[in-house]
Amino acid sequence: MKRRSPLCLLATIATMGPAHADRATLEAFMTEVDGFSARFEQTLYDAGGEVLQNRSGRVVLQRPARFRWEYDPPEGQAAGQTLVSDGERVWLYDPELEQVTVNRIDERVAGTPLVVLMGDEPLDGAFEIDELGESEGIDWLELTPIVEGSDFEAVYIGFEGARIAAMELRDSFEQATQIRFDDVDTDIDPGAATFTLDVPEGVDVIGLEE
Repeated sequence: MKRRSPLCLLATIATMGPAHADRATLEAFMTEVDGFSARFEQTLYDAGGEVLQNRSGRVVLQRPARFRWEYDPPEGQAAGQTLVSDGERVWLYDPELEQVTVNRIDERVAGTPLVVLMGDEPLDGAFEIDELGESEGIDWLELTPIVEGSDFEAVYIGFEGARIAAMELRDSFEQATQIRFDDVDTDIDPGAATFTLDVPEGVDVIGLEE
């Protein structure tokens, strides 16, 4: 199925409606929301807007840098991929390969939207922030890395009021990753066990030592 790139759609936002989400909305999200849980749908597009991959699942995030990102299992499989961070290490469990890889967090999440979602430093020190306006009920901001050589060219964050609704990331290969959030709950208190991975019996572990 051929679709216009979401980034092409974002380029027209300024002409579609006045800006509502502003820097204050983003700052409030970064300073007042310690974490959230949500359902998500994640879509990867190529440079021409063709859908390369579509997955969904559930996520729990808590600053600083802790998250549990669980993908729904593909049809016919009992489990999907799971990505877990305790703030220092990241585990990726791939049930199809019967394998868990362990990396330092900076190696695993560099160049992903999680850098923006889960950081605890002011964003304006790392990004130019522009208010884009409204499209399809979502108010968008654009974050462009200040330092050259980043793994991504821009991140777009969308809000419905004060609630985060979507993110889009454009990488250096002109591919776009779009993430839509539903059932967002910011009133959460996940236990430490949420952010560790119990390695299933018989699964190989590769990478950092436990």
